Amino acid sequence: MKPWWFGLIYYPIVIFVLSVLFCVSCRDPGLMERVIDEEAAGNGWFWNEQVGSYRPAGAMYCRECKALVHDYDHVCPWTGTAIGKGNMKPFKMFVFSVNVLCYLSIGLVIWQVLSNIT
Repeated sequence: MKPWWFGLIYYPIVIFVLSVLFCVSCRDPGLMERVIDEEAAGNGWFWNEQVGSYRPAGAMYCRECKALVHDYDHVCPWTGTAIGKGNMKPFKMFVFSVNVLCYLSIGLVIWQVLSNIT
């Protein structure tokens, strides 16, 4: 049996993990609108054939999203969305909090096993 205070630590972390997962999944990753104005080329933007649009240096085409994403990093299979400028901070919070939750869960299992031995 776990102590009463463990729920005061564990359940808020679970709720926090789920809330930042929601923020990552539902937030715009930095999708860019199509820019076909040739003045963009004069500002250092590059033509992207897949989208038929100009893009700034930090934007990349995402094959899964079929769109340009500003400061594109990757497509996360756990959140189901592209990770870019718009959702990078919540994504980092999600990764950190999932790790905390995993270590806390492993600690709970070890504590349960050791308390059942004695």
